[in-house]
Amino acid sequence: MSEMNGLIRLSKKHIKPASKVLSRAFQNDPIIRWQIPDANQRLTKLHHFWEFVIRIGIKYGEVYSTSDDLEGIAVWRPPKSVHLSYWKYIKKGAIKLPFKFGIKAMKRLTFFQAVNDSIRNIYMKVPYWYLGPIGVDPKYQAKGFASMLLKPMLKRIDKENLPVWLETNLERNVNFYEHFDFYILEEIIIPKTNIVNWFMIRGSE
Repeated sequence: MSEMNGLIRLSKKHIKPASKVLSRAFQNDPIIRWQIPDANQRLTKLHHFWEFVIRIGIKYGEVYSTSDDLEGIAVWRPPKSVHLSYWKYIKKGAIKLPFKFGIKAMKRLTFFQAVNDSIRNIYMKVPYWYLGPIGVDPKYQAKGFASMLLKPMLKRIDKENLPVWLETNLERNVNFYEHFDFYILEEIIIPKTNIVNWFMIRGSE
């Protein structure tokens, strides 16, 4: 574990508690509700997905929290790890994930990710950082923790002169990210849903 301007870089020992933080943060996220409509199933299954995401982030990127209390979590993928081979996903548990997360939920997740990837591949022809996810435990929301997670990394990435890409399906998040100089590249309704997804970038000009 290491620190960067007050942030705590997470390691393997943090995977399970950090996954619970993201599960609470995204419990009512529109895409998550679409993937797992039953609220009780979301409570019992969602952490498996976030464990996988955090495990990938720790191995191939950087995962930070604001303190050892894990008020919020941000997963960053550097340019060299934005696109990973299937083998790397398999080594980190991709084969087991559908049985833990749910087959139907996994199919919807795969479809959603394919849509996101197709849009991203249209725009991103240069190296870039990928931010996703970033989530704050509900009991700590609206207290500045998301900003605390963003500022040090954005300052560092600015020095690298690289853009940052993210996606969000909550309009209030769009306003938040615009405060940090992200802007909208594309806005679509995810096929088979009524969910709007915003694709945003920072620092590409």
